[in-house]
Amino acid sequence: MFKKSQLALLVGSALASSFATANTEQVDTENSVVDERMVVTGTKASYKTDSNTGSMRMEMTQLETPGQVTVIDEQIIDEQRASTLGQVLKNDSSISAEGNSRNRERFSLRGFQLSSSSGFLRDGKQHWSHYRQPIELLESVEVLKGPAGLLYGKSAPGGLVNMITKKPTAETQLSFSQDIGSDNEIRSTLDVSGSLNESQSLRSRLVLSKQDSESWRTYSDGSSPKTDRFVGGLFVDYDLSDNLTVSVHYDKTIDDSSVDSGAYVKDGEVVLGDDYIWDAQWSNIKNDVQNVGIDVDAQLSTDWSLNVSYNHQNFKRHDVESYPKEEGYDPATGTYSHSGSDRSDHWVFQTASVDLVGDFETAGLGHQFLVGTNWLGYSYDRLQYSLKKEQTTVGQPTASPEIDGSKDPRISDSSYDTYGFYVQDMLTINDSWQVLAGVRYDQNITHGKEGEADYKEDAIVPKLALIYHPASNGSIYLTYSESFEPQGEISDANAINDGQKLDPLTGKLYELGSKWELFDNQLFVSGALFEITQENSVINVDLGNDMYEATQAGERVHRGAELALQGYLTENFSMSGSGTYLDAEYTVDENYQGNRPADVPEFSASIWSRYEFVNNTDVNLGAIYVGSRFGDSANTFKKDAYTRFDFGVAHNLKYDQDLEFVFRLNIENIFDTGYYAGGGSTGGDYQQNGAQNVVIGEGRNFMATVQVRY
Repeated sequence: MFKKSQLALLVGSALASSFATANTEQVDTENSVVDERMVVTGTKASYKTDSNTGSMRMEMTQLETPGQVTVIDEQIIDEQRASTLGQVLKNDSSISAEGNSRNRERFSLRGFQLSSSSGFLRDGKQHWSHYRQPIELLESVEVLKGPAGLLYGKSAPGGLVNMITKKPTAETQLSFSQDIGSDNEIRSTLDVSGSLNESQSLRSRLVLSKQDSESWRTYSDGSSPKTDRFVGGLFVDYDLSDNLTVSVHYDKTIDDSSVDSGAYVKDGEVVLGDDYIWDAQWSNIKNDVQNVGIDVDAQLSTDWSLNVSYNHQNFKRHDVESYPKEEGYDPATGTYSHSGSDRSDHWVFQTASVDLVGDFETAGLGHQFLVGTNWLGYSYDRLQYSLKKEQTTVGQPTASPEIDGSKDPRISDSSYDTYGFYVQDMLTINDSWQVLAGVRYDQNITHGKEGEADYKEDAIVPKLALIYHPASNGSIYLTYSESFEPQGEISDANAINDGQKLDPLTGKLYELGSKWELFDNQLFVSGALFEITQENSVINVDLGNDMYEATQAGERVHRGAELALQGYLTENFSMSGSGTYLDAEYTVDENYQGNRPADVPEFSASIWSRYEFVNNTDVNLGAIYVGSRFGDSANTFKKDAYTRFDFGVAHNLKYDQDLEFVFRLNIENIFDTGYYAGGGSTGGDYQQNGAQNVVIGEGRNFMATVQVRY
């Protein structure tokens, strides 16, 4: 519940500050002057971003980018008080939320699932995203749509999510915010940046955040899941010369949280109610993640620049978890059984890249030329113990977990290295025409166990695009690009082709789009029509006698249209919005022929707006529409469409040119709409087993915030 005493404290602070403001604005009758400290106003961002970095691995304007890129900037993240990546990505209708079991978020983009290992970038480098991302460290999030195999190697054909971290500033700035919200949520965030020497050649930024919260859902014994989360990041830039900058970074995330795998739905009803958690109350996951790295940017000459980067991610997880058997629930006795495990996981994820960028002319033609290479090293170790089976009686706690000594612990490890080499050239023919062409060679080496040979896979990936600028404020583009995902080899004694090497899963995109800067470049509008075909997915053909043949005949085709806008519609009214139509289908599949992928709606839309009043008060209104979609690939479990409205109001108090206070109240789901969000597992038979792990959308909830900015 929302603590009324905390809310009253925040509201009281806001009223007291407003009263102080009124007093300081009174006229001095003796000297006939007004204290000007309180009448200074600032200019807010419009949600519009003119450039992006991730789509072409170098700074490019939106009009020169032959693809759809949504940039969700810090202004929106701040106004919505987002603390998870899902809360940020809800602002792009091409993103679909999936389940969040194991305390991590899953998404699909243009209907294709984003993998933890290959679907996410941080500052343009691959990022292992097997945990809830530290949003407090980010200044923006880019959604890069369509195959990105040319620059980033193995990835799904829907696209990538690129998280841009905050950068040190030359001028001193400080921000402290205190959030208090529903479910006893408390978050304190400090962000300090500035120069460390007089010449401003050495700059740093420190971000610290502490969040504690409970859940609106409850376990069998009536207790609620709790989250204890810490985020810290340090970013340092040092200009060794006018042409050479070295940047180092370190960040740490500790997320110690109870487990809530989702609701159980059967016959269209949520069994035991929306707020019931089937996991045992002792289920808990603790993630400890550290990233440390270095970037070197060198301007080699007027025409050439070099970027070298390295990041080392060390990720440890301790997961004590129950596995409830919801389908075995007995309403007469109110009981169901659990199995479970106590496991320790350790991932090391290393990335390195070298990019050489040239900006020059030859024979009257302009070139923005990129040649580069990147490496990814992955290793994983697991130690897992089985827990004894337990029984839960609704209304009572589940017995404390005990390790099952009759079962041997499961120990596993794996590792691979990926190497990529790529060349890309943006050729400017004249003011109206540009051509983008590039090719990549990629090799993935999976390391065998002791005594086993390494397994190597490679791929060649092209990209080609044509851009036409009918006017200086618009562009029309046509793009062809590809993606690939290595699949290894068949490893099953029941397959007649056991041991056979598999070809990579490939994606091919054809896209026609257009982008325009309108209203004196205050509004950015873009749209696209696209078709993505994914081929070579594995299809098992039953041969009888428990034998089968693994083929690569599987195919999916996703066709769609997108429309997006960002910026000012009037002098005081700004908006960020998008809409997506997606016709997604398993076109060739032994099991799902003609079906839609799970959690992929046909229509979806998202809007966030701000109206600025003259008294430094802003009002936000947002709406999210998600069309009906299936909860499983078998299309046996369907989720209804829903529309959710969000509201926010903020008042800014300028004390002087440097000091500002912001008081904000956000209400999410203001009409208390009930809905199914992402996730759902049916075990292949919804009629018999129901659907487990379904995320239930939270009802109306609040967040009150006080911010101090200097």
